[in-house]
Amino acid sequence: MSALAVALCAALIAATPPPPAPAPTPAEDWTVVTCDGNLLIDYELNQATFFRNVLIKNPRGTVRSPQLILYFSPQGKKVEKAEALGGVTVVMGEKTGTADTAVYFPEEKKVVMQGRAVIDQADGSVRGDKITFFLDRREMRVEGSPGAKVIPEKDIDVKF
Repeated sequence: MSALAVALCAALIAATPPPPAPAPTPAEDWTVVTCDGNLLIDYELNQATFFRNVLIKNPRGTVRSPQLILYFSPQGKKVEKAEALGGVTVVMGEKTGTADTAVYFPEEKKVVMQGRAVIDQADGSVRGDKITFFLDRREMRVEGSPGAKVIPEKDIDVKF
């Protein structure tokens, strides 16, 4: 094989994006919620509210907030929405996000951070009134930041 063919093959292999990460197995996809305050369960509204220094941990990262409300399906078998309130900090690997509120929609694998939302990572940060990111698509949408400038001015690999 010629040196040119080897170089072309190497360039093609290097340019091919890596395959998406496999979905976690049920044994790997766990979540633990703790708090220093009370836990209020409202069976009529299908809600559970955690108070004071709430910590949510799972293999993807952690979330801290003063209050968390879990909204359950009418049958009470799954979480339809999780809403962290009162100043939220999300840590996923080397990325840290902060906002006034963060809402997670498990069916859509979507997180919406609102109110002075910021995501920082080693090579830059993003700010806006509302930042929506999709955990399964590696996509982020920033709203309410007119004239925003992303620093540095290059593509940033955002992994969730």
